[in-house]
Amino acid sequence: MKKSKISIHNSYLMLPVGKHVGMRKITVYRNGELIDDFSLRLDYVNPCEEVFYDLRPYRGETLEFGCTPDVEVQDIQCAKKSEKNGQNLNYRPLIHFTPSHGWINDPNGLTEYTSPVTGEKIYHMFYQYNPYDTVWGNMHWGHATSRDLLEWKERPIALFPDESGTMFSGSAVVDKENRSGLKEGAEDVILLFYTCAGNTSLRSEKKEFTQCLAYSTDGGATFRKYAHNPLIPHIAANNRDPKVIYCEEMGRYVMGLYLYDANFVIFASDDLLHWEEIQKITIEGETECPDLYPLCADGDPKKRKWIISGASHIYIVCECKGGKFEQIQAPRRLNYGVHHYAAQTFFGRSDGRRIAMAWHRRLEFPRAPFNGEMSLPLELTLRSRGKEFDLCALPIGETAGLYGESETLRRQSITADEPLVLPLSPAAYRVRLNLGTIPSVLTLELFGQAIHIDGKKNTVTVGDSSFPLSVDDSDRRLTVIVDCCSAELFSGDGQAIMTAAMLCDYNICKLVLSSESSATVPFLEVTKLLSIKK
Repeated sequence: MKKSKISIHNSYLMLPVGKHVGMRKITVYRNGELIDDFSLRLDYVNPCEEVFYDLRPYRGETLEFGCTPDVEVQDIQCAKKSEKNGQNLNYRPLIHFTPSHGWINDPNGLTEYTSPVTGEKIYHMFYQYNPYDTVWGNMHWGHATSRDLLEWKERPIALFPDESGTMFSGSAVVDKENRSGLKEGAEDVILLFYTCAGNTSLRSEKKEFTQCLAYSTDGGATFRKYAHNPLIPHIAANNRDPKVIYCEEMGRYVMGLYLYDANFVIFASDDLLHWEEIQKITIEGETECPDLYPLCADGDPKKRKWIISGASHIYIVCECKGGKFEQIQAPRRLNYGVHHYAAQTFFGRSDGRRIAMAWHRRLEFPRAPFNGEMSLPLELTLRSRGKEFDLCALPIGETAGLYGESETLRRQSITADEPLVLPLSPAAYRVRLNLGTIPSVLTLELFGQAIHIDGKKNTVTVGDSSFPLSVDDSDRRLTVIVDCCSAELFSGDGQAIMTAAMLCDYNICKLVLSSESSATVPFLEVTKLLSIKK
């Protein structure tokens, strides 16, 4: 319990109250005697309002205020009560992309573009965007650019709703060969493939979902819609979310499209304008937002495979043979929980890495003018396990550019009564643990929020969400990246990942690691991450 001795010289003690932190128990002592206690959500970091404790009976005396959990009661005295609200600080994430205002969901059109005119390399990220509210609706394509995949700058809206519907998800291609014939100047054409969602607005009443094209001839500064839309007319249900990529085995571009239930369809094209269906694919447990891309297992070009996944990041591994994708193993899950969703990979990576970003949904951003954040960029790899393959995801190496001060502990002994406690700053952090053989349940608390690690059950649990600590029950390493409103968790080399809703209480700036019974943690590293906020 934190205790503060306060010499009383005024009428009231101002106590800021938040709505999104835990309840605190306040105790008041006078000459060692408990004279008062009460509960409130004391919050000096992100208060919503202020309340006032009456000090008038104790003028000239010294009172001792205690608070459980550990938040120091600050000496903020005043002569009269005020109706002024506390600090209006938003819970804006420190290292994840969020829009200045409005709602975002699925990432769209992730691409790397290097201008043939200036030689400048820019990453483009488009996304589902409602500029008018912090709830879903009025779908546009928002647009942001980056030079390092970490710090993003918002650009003007790329696609607006029209008479055929609102702008649902899709992908981007840089048409360097000008197969589409849409090039007009020195810049390569950037093509945006999107779903025009009919019957989602007054202007598009009674129209259906179709697949359309927009393009830029000025390096992504502006976009216009193709005069001969739709490229693919309505097929079934709310068919949507075209993902386009070049397939070297076919020498053609391919498009993955969601149909209904767990059903997807693959198209192929030589000119990116005219498309023919080549096969249908079912991924049990999946819906919408398909992604497809090649990966070489273990980095071996002789073990080139194709990954096809849906919005929940359940994936199948395929080989491209005879102009079709042949599934070679049962569907497998990369992502657990409900918050990581609709991941897409970048088109045109010059270094050959396969990098993905996802939407973090169903998070809480108290009093914020925005709703939704994107995941950190994740590098995807494929690893052999026996005769099968695991898709893996870990934060890109560029994340090291955010690393600040770090502390490493080895063979740390802990118990329930003698936990490890490390002070933190109100910031984002990366925590890495090598857990070895865990005899009991460990609890990792960050900013007052708990992560439970159960060695016997092989699970990591945050709130109602769990994922495996190890996919093969041997490699017990855990990485946690915590940032204000969420935590991204990775097991081992990223064979299993999960995003958790975790609203940090920056009044409780500490890490606490405890165990139900005596335990020794072989390795713990805690690294502060520098903010990208401006």
